[in-house]
Amino acid sequence: MKFKQSLLLFMLTTIILTACGGQATASAADATYAYLEALANKNKDSVVSLTCKDWEEQAMLEVDALMSVGAQLNNVSCSQVGENGEDALVVCSGTLDLTYNDEIRAIELDKRTYTMTMEDGQWRVCSYE
Repeated sequence: MKFKQSLLLFMLTTIILTACGGQATASAADATYAYLEALANKNKDSVVSLTCKDWEEQAMLEVDALMSVGAQLNNVSCSQVGENGEDALVVCSGTLDLTYNDEIRAIELDKRTYTMTMEDGQWRVCSYE
């Protein structure tokens, strides 16, 4: 009986810690990668959830622009390269490959620096240059 109680307590603790350890603890680089992944998958809900309020309209335009093409991330890796006040600056390597009529156009991600803002306890894309 004691073993069952211990097992149940362990399972509950694991569930609670997993629920509390969601995206809020993700790094700025991880959040940037998740944004790019949601963008490539054309998942508007995820893109918006990974975007700061000031950037939501731009993010929706980006998703809409991808609706008529195939999109795939290729060898993408993101890392934080600096800070700008309270914001984190993230650069990703790799490409976002867009396919239309069997023609692939690669967007080189290392040409962009993403500005990530902590909003509601989560890193969110707020712009890129």
